[in-house]
Amino acid sequence: MNSLLESKYISEMNCGANFAYILNENGSFSPTEYKVLQSQSGKLFIKCMKMLYNGKVQIFYVTKSYKPLSAMLPSLDADSFLKIVGNLFASVLEVQHNGFLSWQNVDGTFEHIYIDPNTLKVKLIYLPTVKKLHDDNSSFENELRSRLVRVISGISTLQSAKTMQISADLSNGMLSMEDLSARAKGTSGAASGGAGESGSSGSFGGSNRSAGTGSGAAAKKELYIVAMNAPTRVEIKVTKDEFVLGKKPGACDGLLSFNNMISRVHCRISHRGAQYTITDLQSANGTYVNKLRLQPNQPFPINNGDVIRLANSDFQIVIK
Repeated sequence: MNSLLESKYISEMNCGANFAYILNENGSFSPTEYKVLQSQSGKLFIKCMKMLYNGKVQIFYVTKSYKPLSAMLPSLDADSFLKIVGNLFASVLEVQHNGFLSWQNVDGTFEHIYIDPNTLKVKLIYLPTVKKLHDDNSSFENELRSRLVRVISGISTLQSAKTMQISADLSNGMLSMEDLSARAKGTSGAASGGAGESGSSGSFGGSNRSAGTGSGAAAKKELYIVAMNAPTRVEIKVTKDEFVLGKKPGACDGLLSFNNMISRVHCRISHRGAQYTITDLQSANGTYVNKLRLQPNQPFPINNGDVIRLANSDFQIVIK
């Protein structure tokens, strides 16, 4: 969800096959970013124009030659989806290396990631506004990873051995965007078959493969919590039906000592039948699921691909 839309800082307007954002506050337009954007429109970004609408600044985006990724997903096969993902990562990395623009104002919603249907190249929407769409680059990256994991797990026609491996890689907080781009394009990282540093993420796929052998009985699904922005590799397997997370040894089943903002006893993950829930245990800095802050002591359902935030640390939920 676009946070600037939610706060009414901007409004969206459909313009036939194109669309526009209306900037609702005076002084919200960033002329410097717009100037840089104009020099790159048509290459990396959707071409846009500054106009006036009822006395307010309007950013008009020319999208008529492209299709939103959200509209293409139901008709894509796994290989075409992987090509788009590789192109998406390449475009996102180009923004990072630009030096003038940042991920903070890239609209990462699938409704506003545009695809050339002939080449599957990706065009991005950039908002030249003073207030940012994302708090920081990590927030943008985490949201993008989470969206991709959810769409892979939720659309059966996109699922293949390669896309499931990419899904596991997306959940691996130790892999950078450069690593993900290389793997999506089938370069050295993907060719290694998950050797080296990818061994931990590849273990998700490995457990699935081994579960398919033997008697053929359905294997019990297991939940992993994978840090997305921790200073070191953090991956915790939930091994009990009542599993407590926090930083106090002896009181917690999963220790998260790398972040002082996480409470000593922060939250609990519970397993009942096929459903997992998370409960905030009156933590000082809160527990969130996909940006929604939880009420203390109220269980909330979690599913594969969700992003939970404990204080200011993000974790991907991976259920295999």
